[in-house]
Amino acid sequence: MDSALKTELTDLLPRALRFARSLTRDPIAAEDLVQTAYAKAVERIHQYETGTRLDSWMYRIIQTSWIDEKRRDQRRGNVISFEDARDSSAPGQNHGGVDRMFLQSALAALGEEQRSAITLVLIEGYSYREASDILQVPDGTVMSRVARARKALAALHDDDSQTTDNTDIQRGSP
Repeated sequence: MDSALKTELTDLLPRALRFARSLTRDPIAAEDLVQTAYAKAVERIHQYETGTRLDSWMYRIIQTSWIDEKRRDQRRGNVISFEDARDSSAPGQNHGGVDRMFLQSALAALGEEQRSAITLVLIEGYSYREASDILQVPDGTVMSRVARARKALAALHDDDSQTTDNTDIQRGSP
């Protein structure tokens, strides 16, 4: 592997971790997933086509590794419930304030398909077409998943705002 490709893989690491966190909802599991994906990438580097997007190739490896891991866990019977997954992100691990904690919990409330689509399009900045290539689904499916995710996030935000507003009113706050 040439040094330019090694540098590009290294530079991609923070984004790969962010994508893996959106899938796993657990920082430690995300690190393990990225490590597995990077090991697969190094083993299969001959399959990478020079001139194509390395980040898309890596995201696809991460996505496939996650799916493989989930299937393996289901065969073993190690399925984690939705509530356990949500509880795994303790507030003390968040470093971005209330808005970041809200966003993390709101993203965790989305289904995996919506979460991965919205992460690629809105957080990572991919076009719908690029995200559809990474996720291997039609463009329209990505658009639909992002639209539903946005609607769900807006509803969660509205619910959260109303709860906060009601609490402030009950306390006598302006």
